[in-house]
Amino acid sequence: MRTVLFPLLLACACTGATERTYEASIYGEKFIEEGIPAAIFSDNWSVTFDKFLISVGGIEVDAQALGEEDEPYRIFDLAQASDGAGFPILEGTIAAENPLATYVVGPSSDAVAGNATEDDVALMKDGGHSIYVQGTATRGGDEFTFIWGFSTRTIYSSCALAGDTDVQLTIHADHLFYDDLFSENPKVSFDLLAASDDGDGELTIDDLRAIDITTQERYQVGDMTNITDLWSFVEQLTTTLGHINGEGHCTATRTD
Repeated sequence: MRTVLFPLLLACACTGATERTYEASIYGEKFIEEGIPAAIFSDNWSVTFDKFLISVGGIEVDAQALGEEDEPYRIFDLAQASDGAGFPILEGTIAAENPLATYVVGPSSDAVAGNATEDDVALMKDGGHSIYVQGTATRGGDEFTFIWGFSTRTIYSSCALAGDTDVQLTIHADHLFYDDLFSENPKVSFDLLAASDDGDGELTIDDLRAIDITTQERYQVGDMTNITDLWSFVEQLTTTLGHINGEGHCTATRTD
């Protein structure tokens, strides 16, 4: 009798997960769709985005691919209005015993349009970009524009899903203006970025590269001694943008 019951009990212990359909979406919140207000900045700047392009893929739940194994990356413009709903990516049916999500923000030569235009998809693929932002910062009568393309690749893993919730990749644009890479309470700041301007009102990658952050009281990088200029600092900040289901945290690993 024991030789019959034991394998049956073992089989039952392995089938606890129930299949369900997970829907994945991406949302840039009001800070991308409507702009980051001056109240968020420590130095009273405000920022609006004309474009916020992002390339996402590799979405998994409990280490199982959502959709097909070779599902293409998708490119979204999070500056487009969604009325708080975000934009759907894909869905898949998975039996998840440990509902942790993983996703990747990275460049892909095979990416397809999410809600982005074909021209913007071509821009991202041709430039090898994972993130591409175009916006304007204002304070009083001062105004600066910026167009920044990033090629960082970041894996967001161990993103905890609460119960049966779906998978919303939530992108926090204010992190792009943090003044610290490791503090739990960094300031959202723009003064140093504005000070990089060479006089034409456009904050370029070259402008930011010319700023030596090793002389700054803030903008320090701890043991990451290879980061010495403002552009490399902001580039590293792009690896902190990804969250899950609003404020949920993930483990971010830069792999480029």
